[in-house]
Amino acid sequence: HLARCFYAPFKEIIWKFPVNENKIYLTFDDGPYPPVTGPLLELLREREVPAIFFLSGEALFRYRHQVAQLDYSPHQIGSHFFHHLPPWGIHRKTLLKEINLTDQLIYRHFRRTVHFFRPPYGVFHRNLFPILRSTSKKIVLWSVMAYDFKWEAKKVLRHLYKQTRPGDIIVFHDAPKTGRKLLEVIPDFIEHCRAKGWQFGKMG
Repeated sequence: HLARCFYAPFKEIIWKFPVNENKIYLTFDDGPYPPVTGPLLELLREREVPAIFFLSGEALFRYRHQVAQLDYSPHQIGSHFFHHLPPWGIHRKTLLKEINLTDQLIYRHFRRTVHFFRPPYGVFHRNLFPILRSTSKKIVLWSVMAYDFKWEAKKVLRHLYKQTRPGDIIVFHDAPKTGRKLLEVIPDFIEHCRAKGWQFGKMG
């Protein structure tokens, strides 16, 4: 809450969306991780649910021989840096290099230009803003953390059912630390949201 007050003047930051739009926004960090990302993309396709995937440059490089099998076409793609490091204390030139390298990998594999950025751990500082402006990006943070990297599936779902409201941006992780637990959580969460009459939104 303090961060939202301090950085309120910066229009580059998206925390959540208006409640009256009756939409929620699914986001996935740290991927791609093909053993989970592949089935997840198929699951979302079957249910016609859009999402935004914040891709790690390091993961793209690690799984470079497998990412061609991943179909992100119905979804939006954002950058999650190359290394999963908080940007505190990193020189501006290094920050720009991390962002540009990830952008290049995303374009090489998916022919996408990236307009959204999520800093690792949600940590950011003023040095990032001129860099993101120069690369035409907005920071997308979140209003609900799923804690899928920490809790068992049932606890994750209880937490999401309690916390989620229209307009929320929710963070999941398609990564080794979450594993296939994500594939247990997402179908039930989608069903819950639709039972509430909520839609799944794309970011403009």
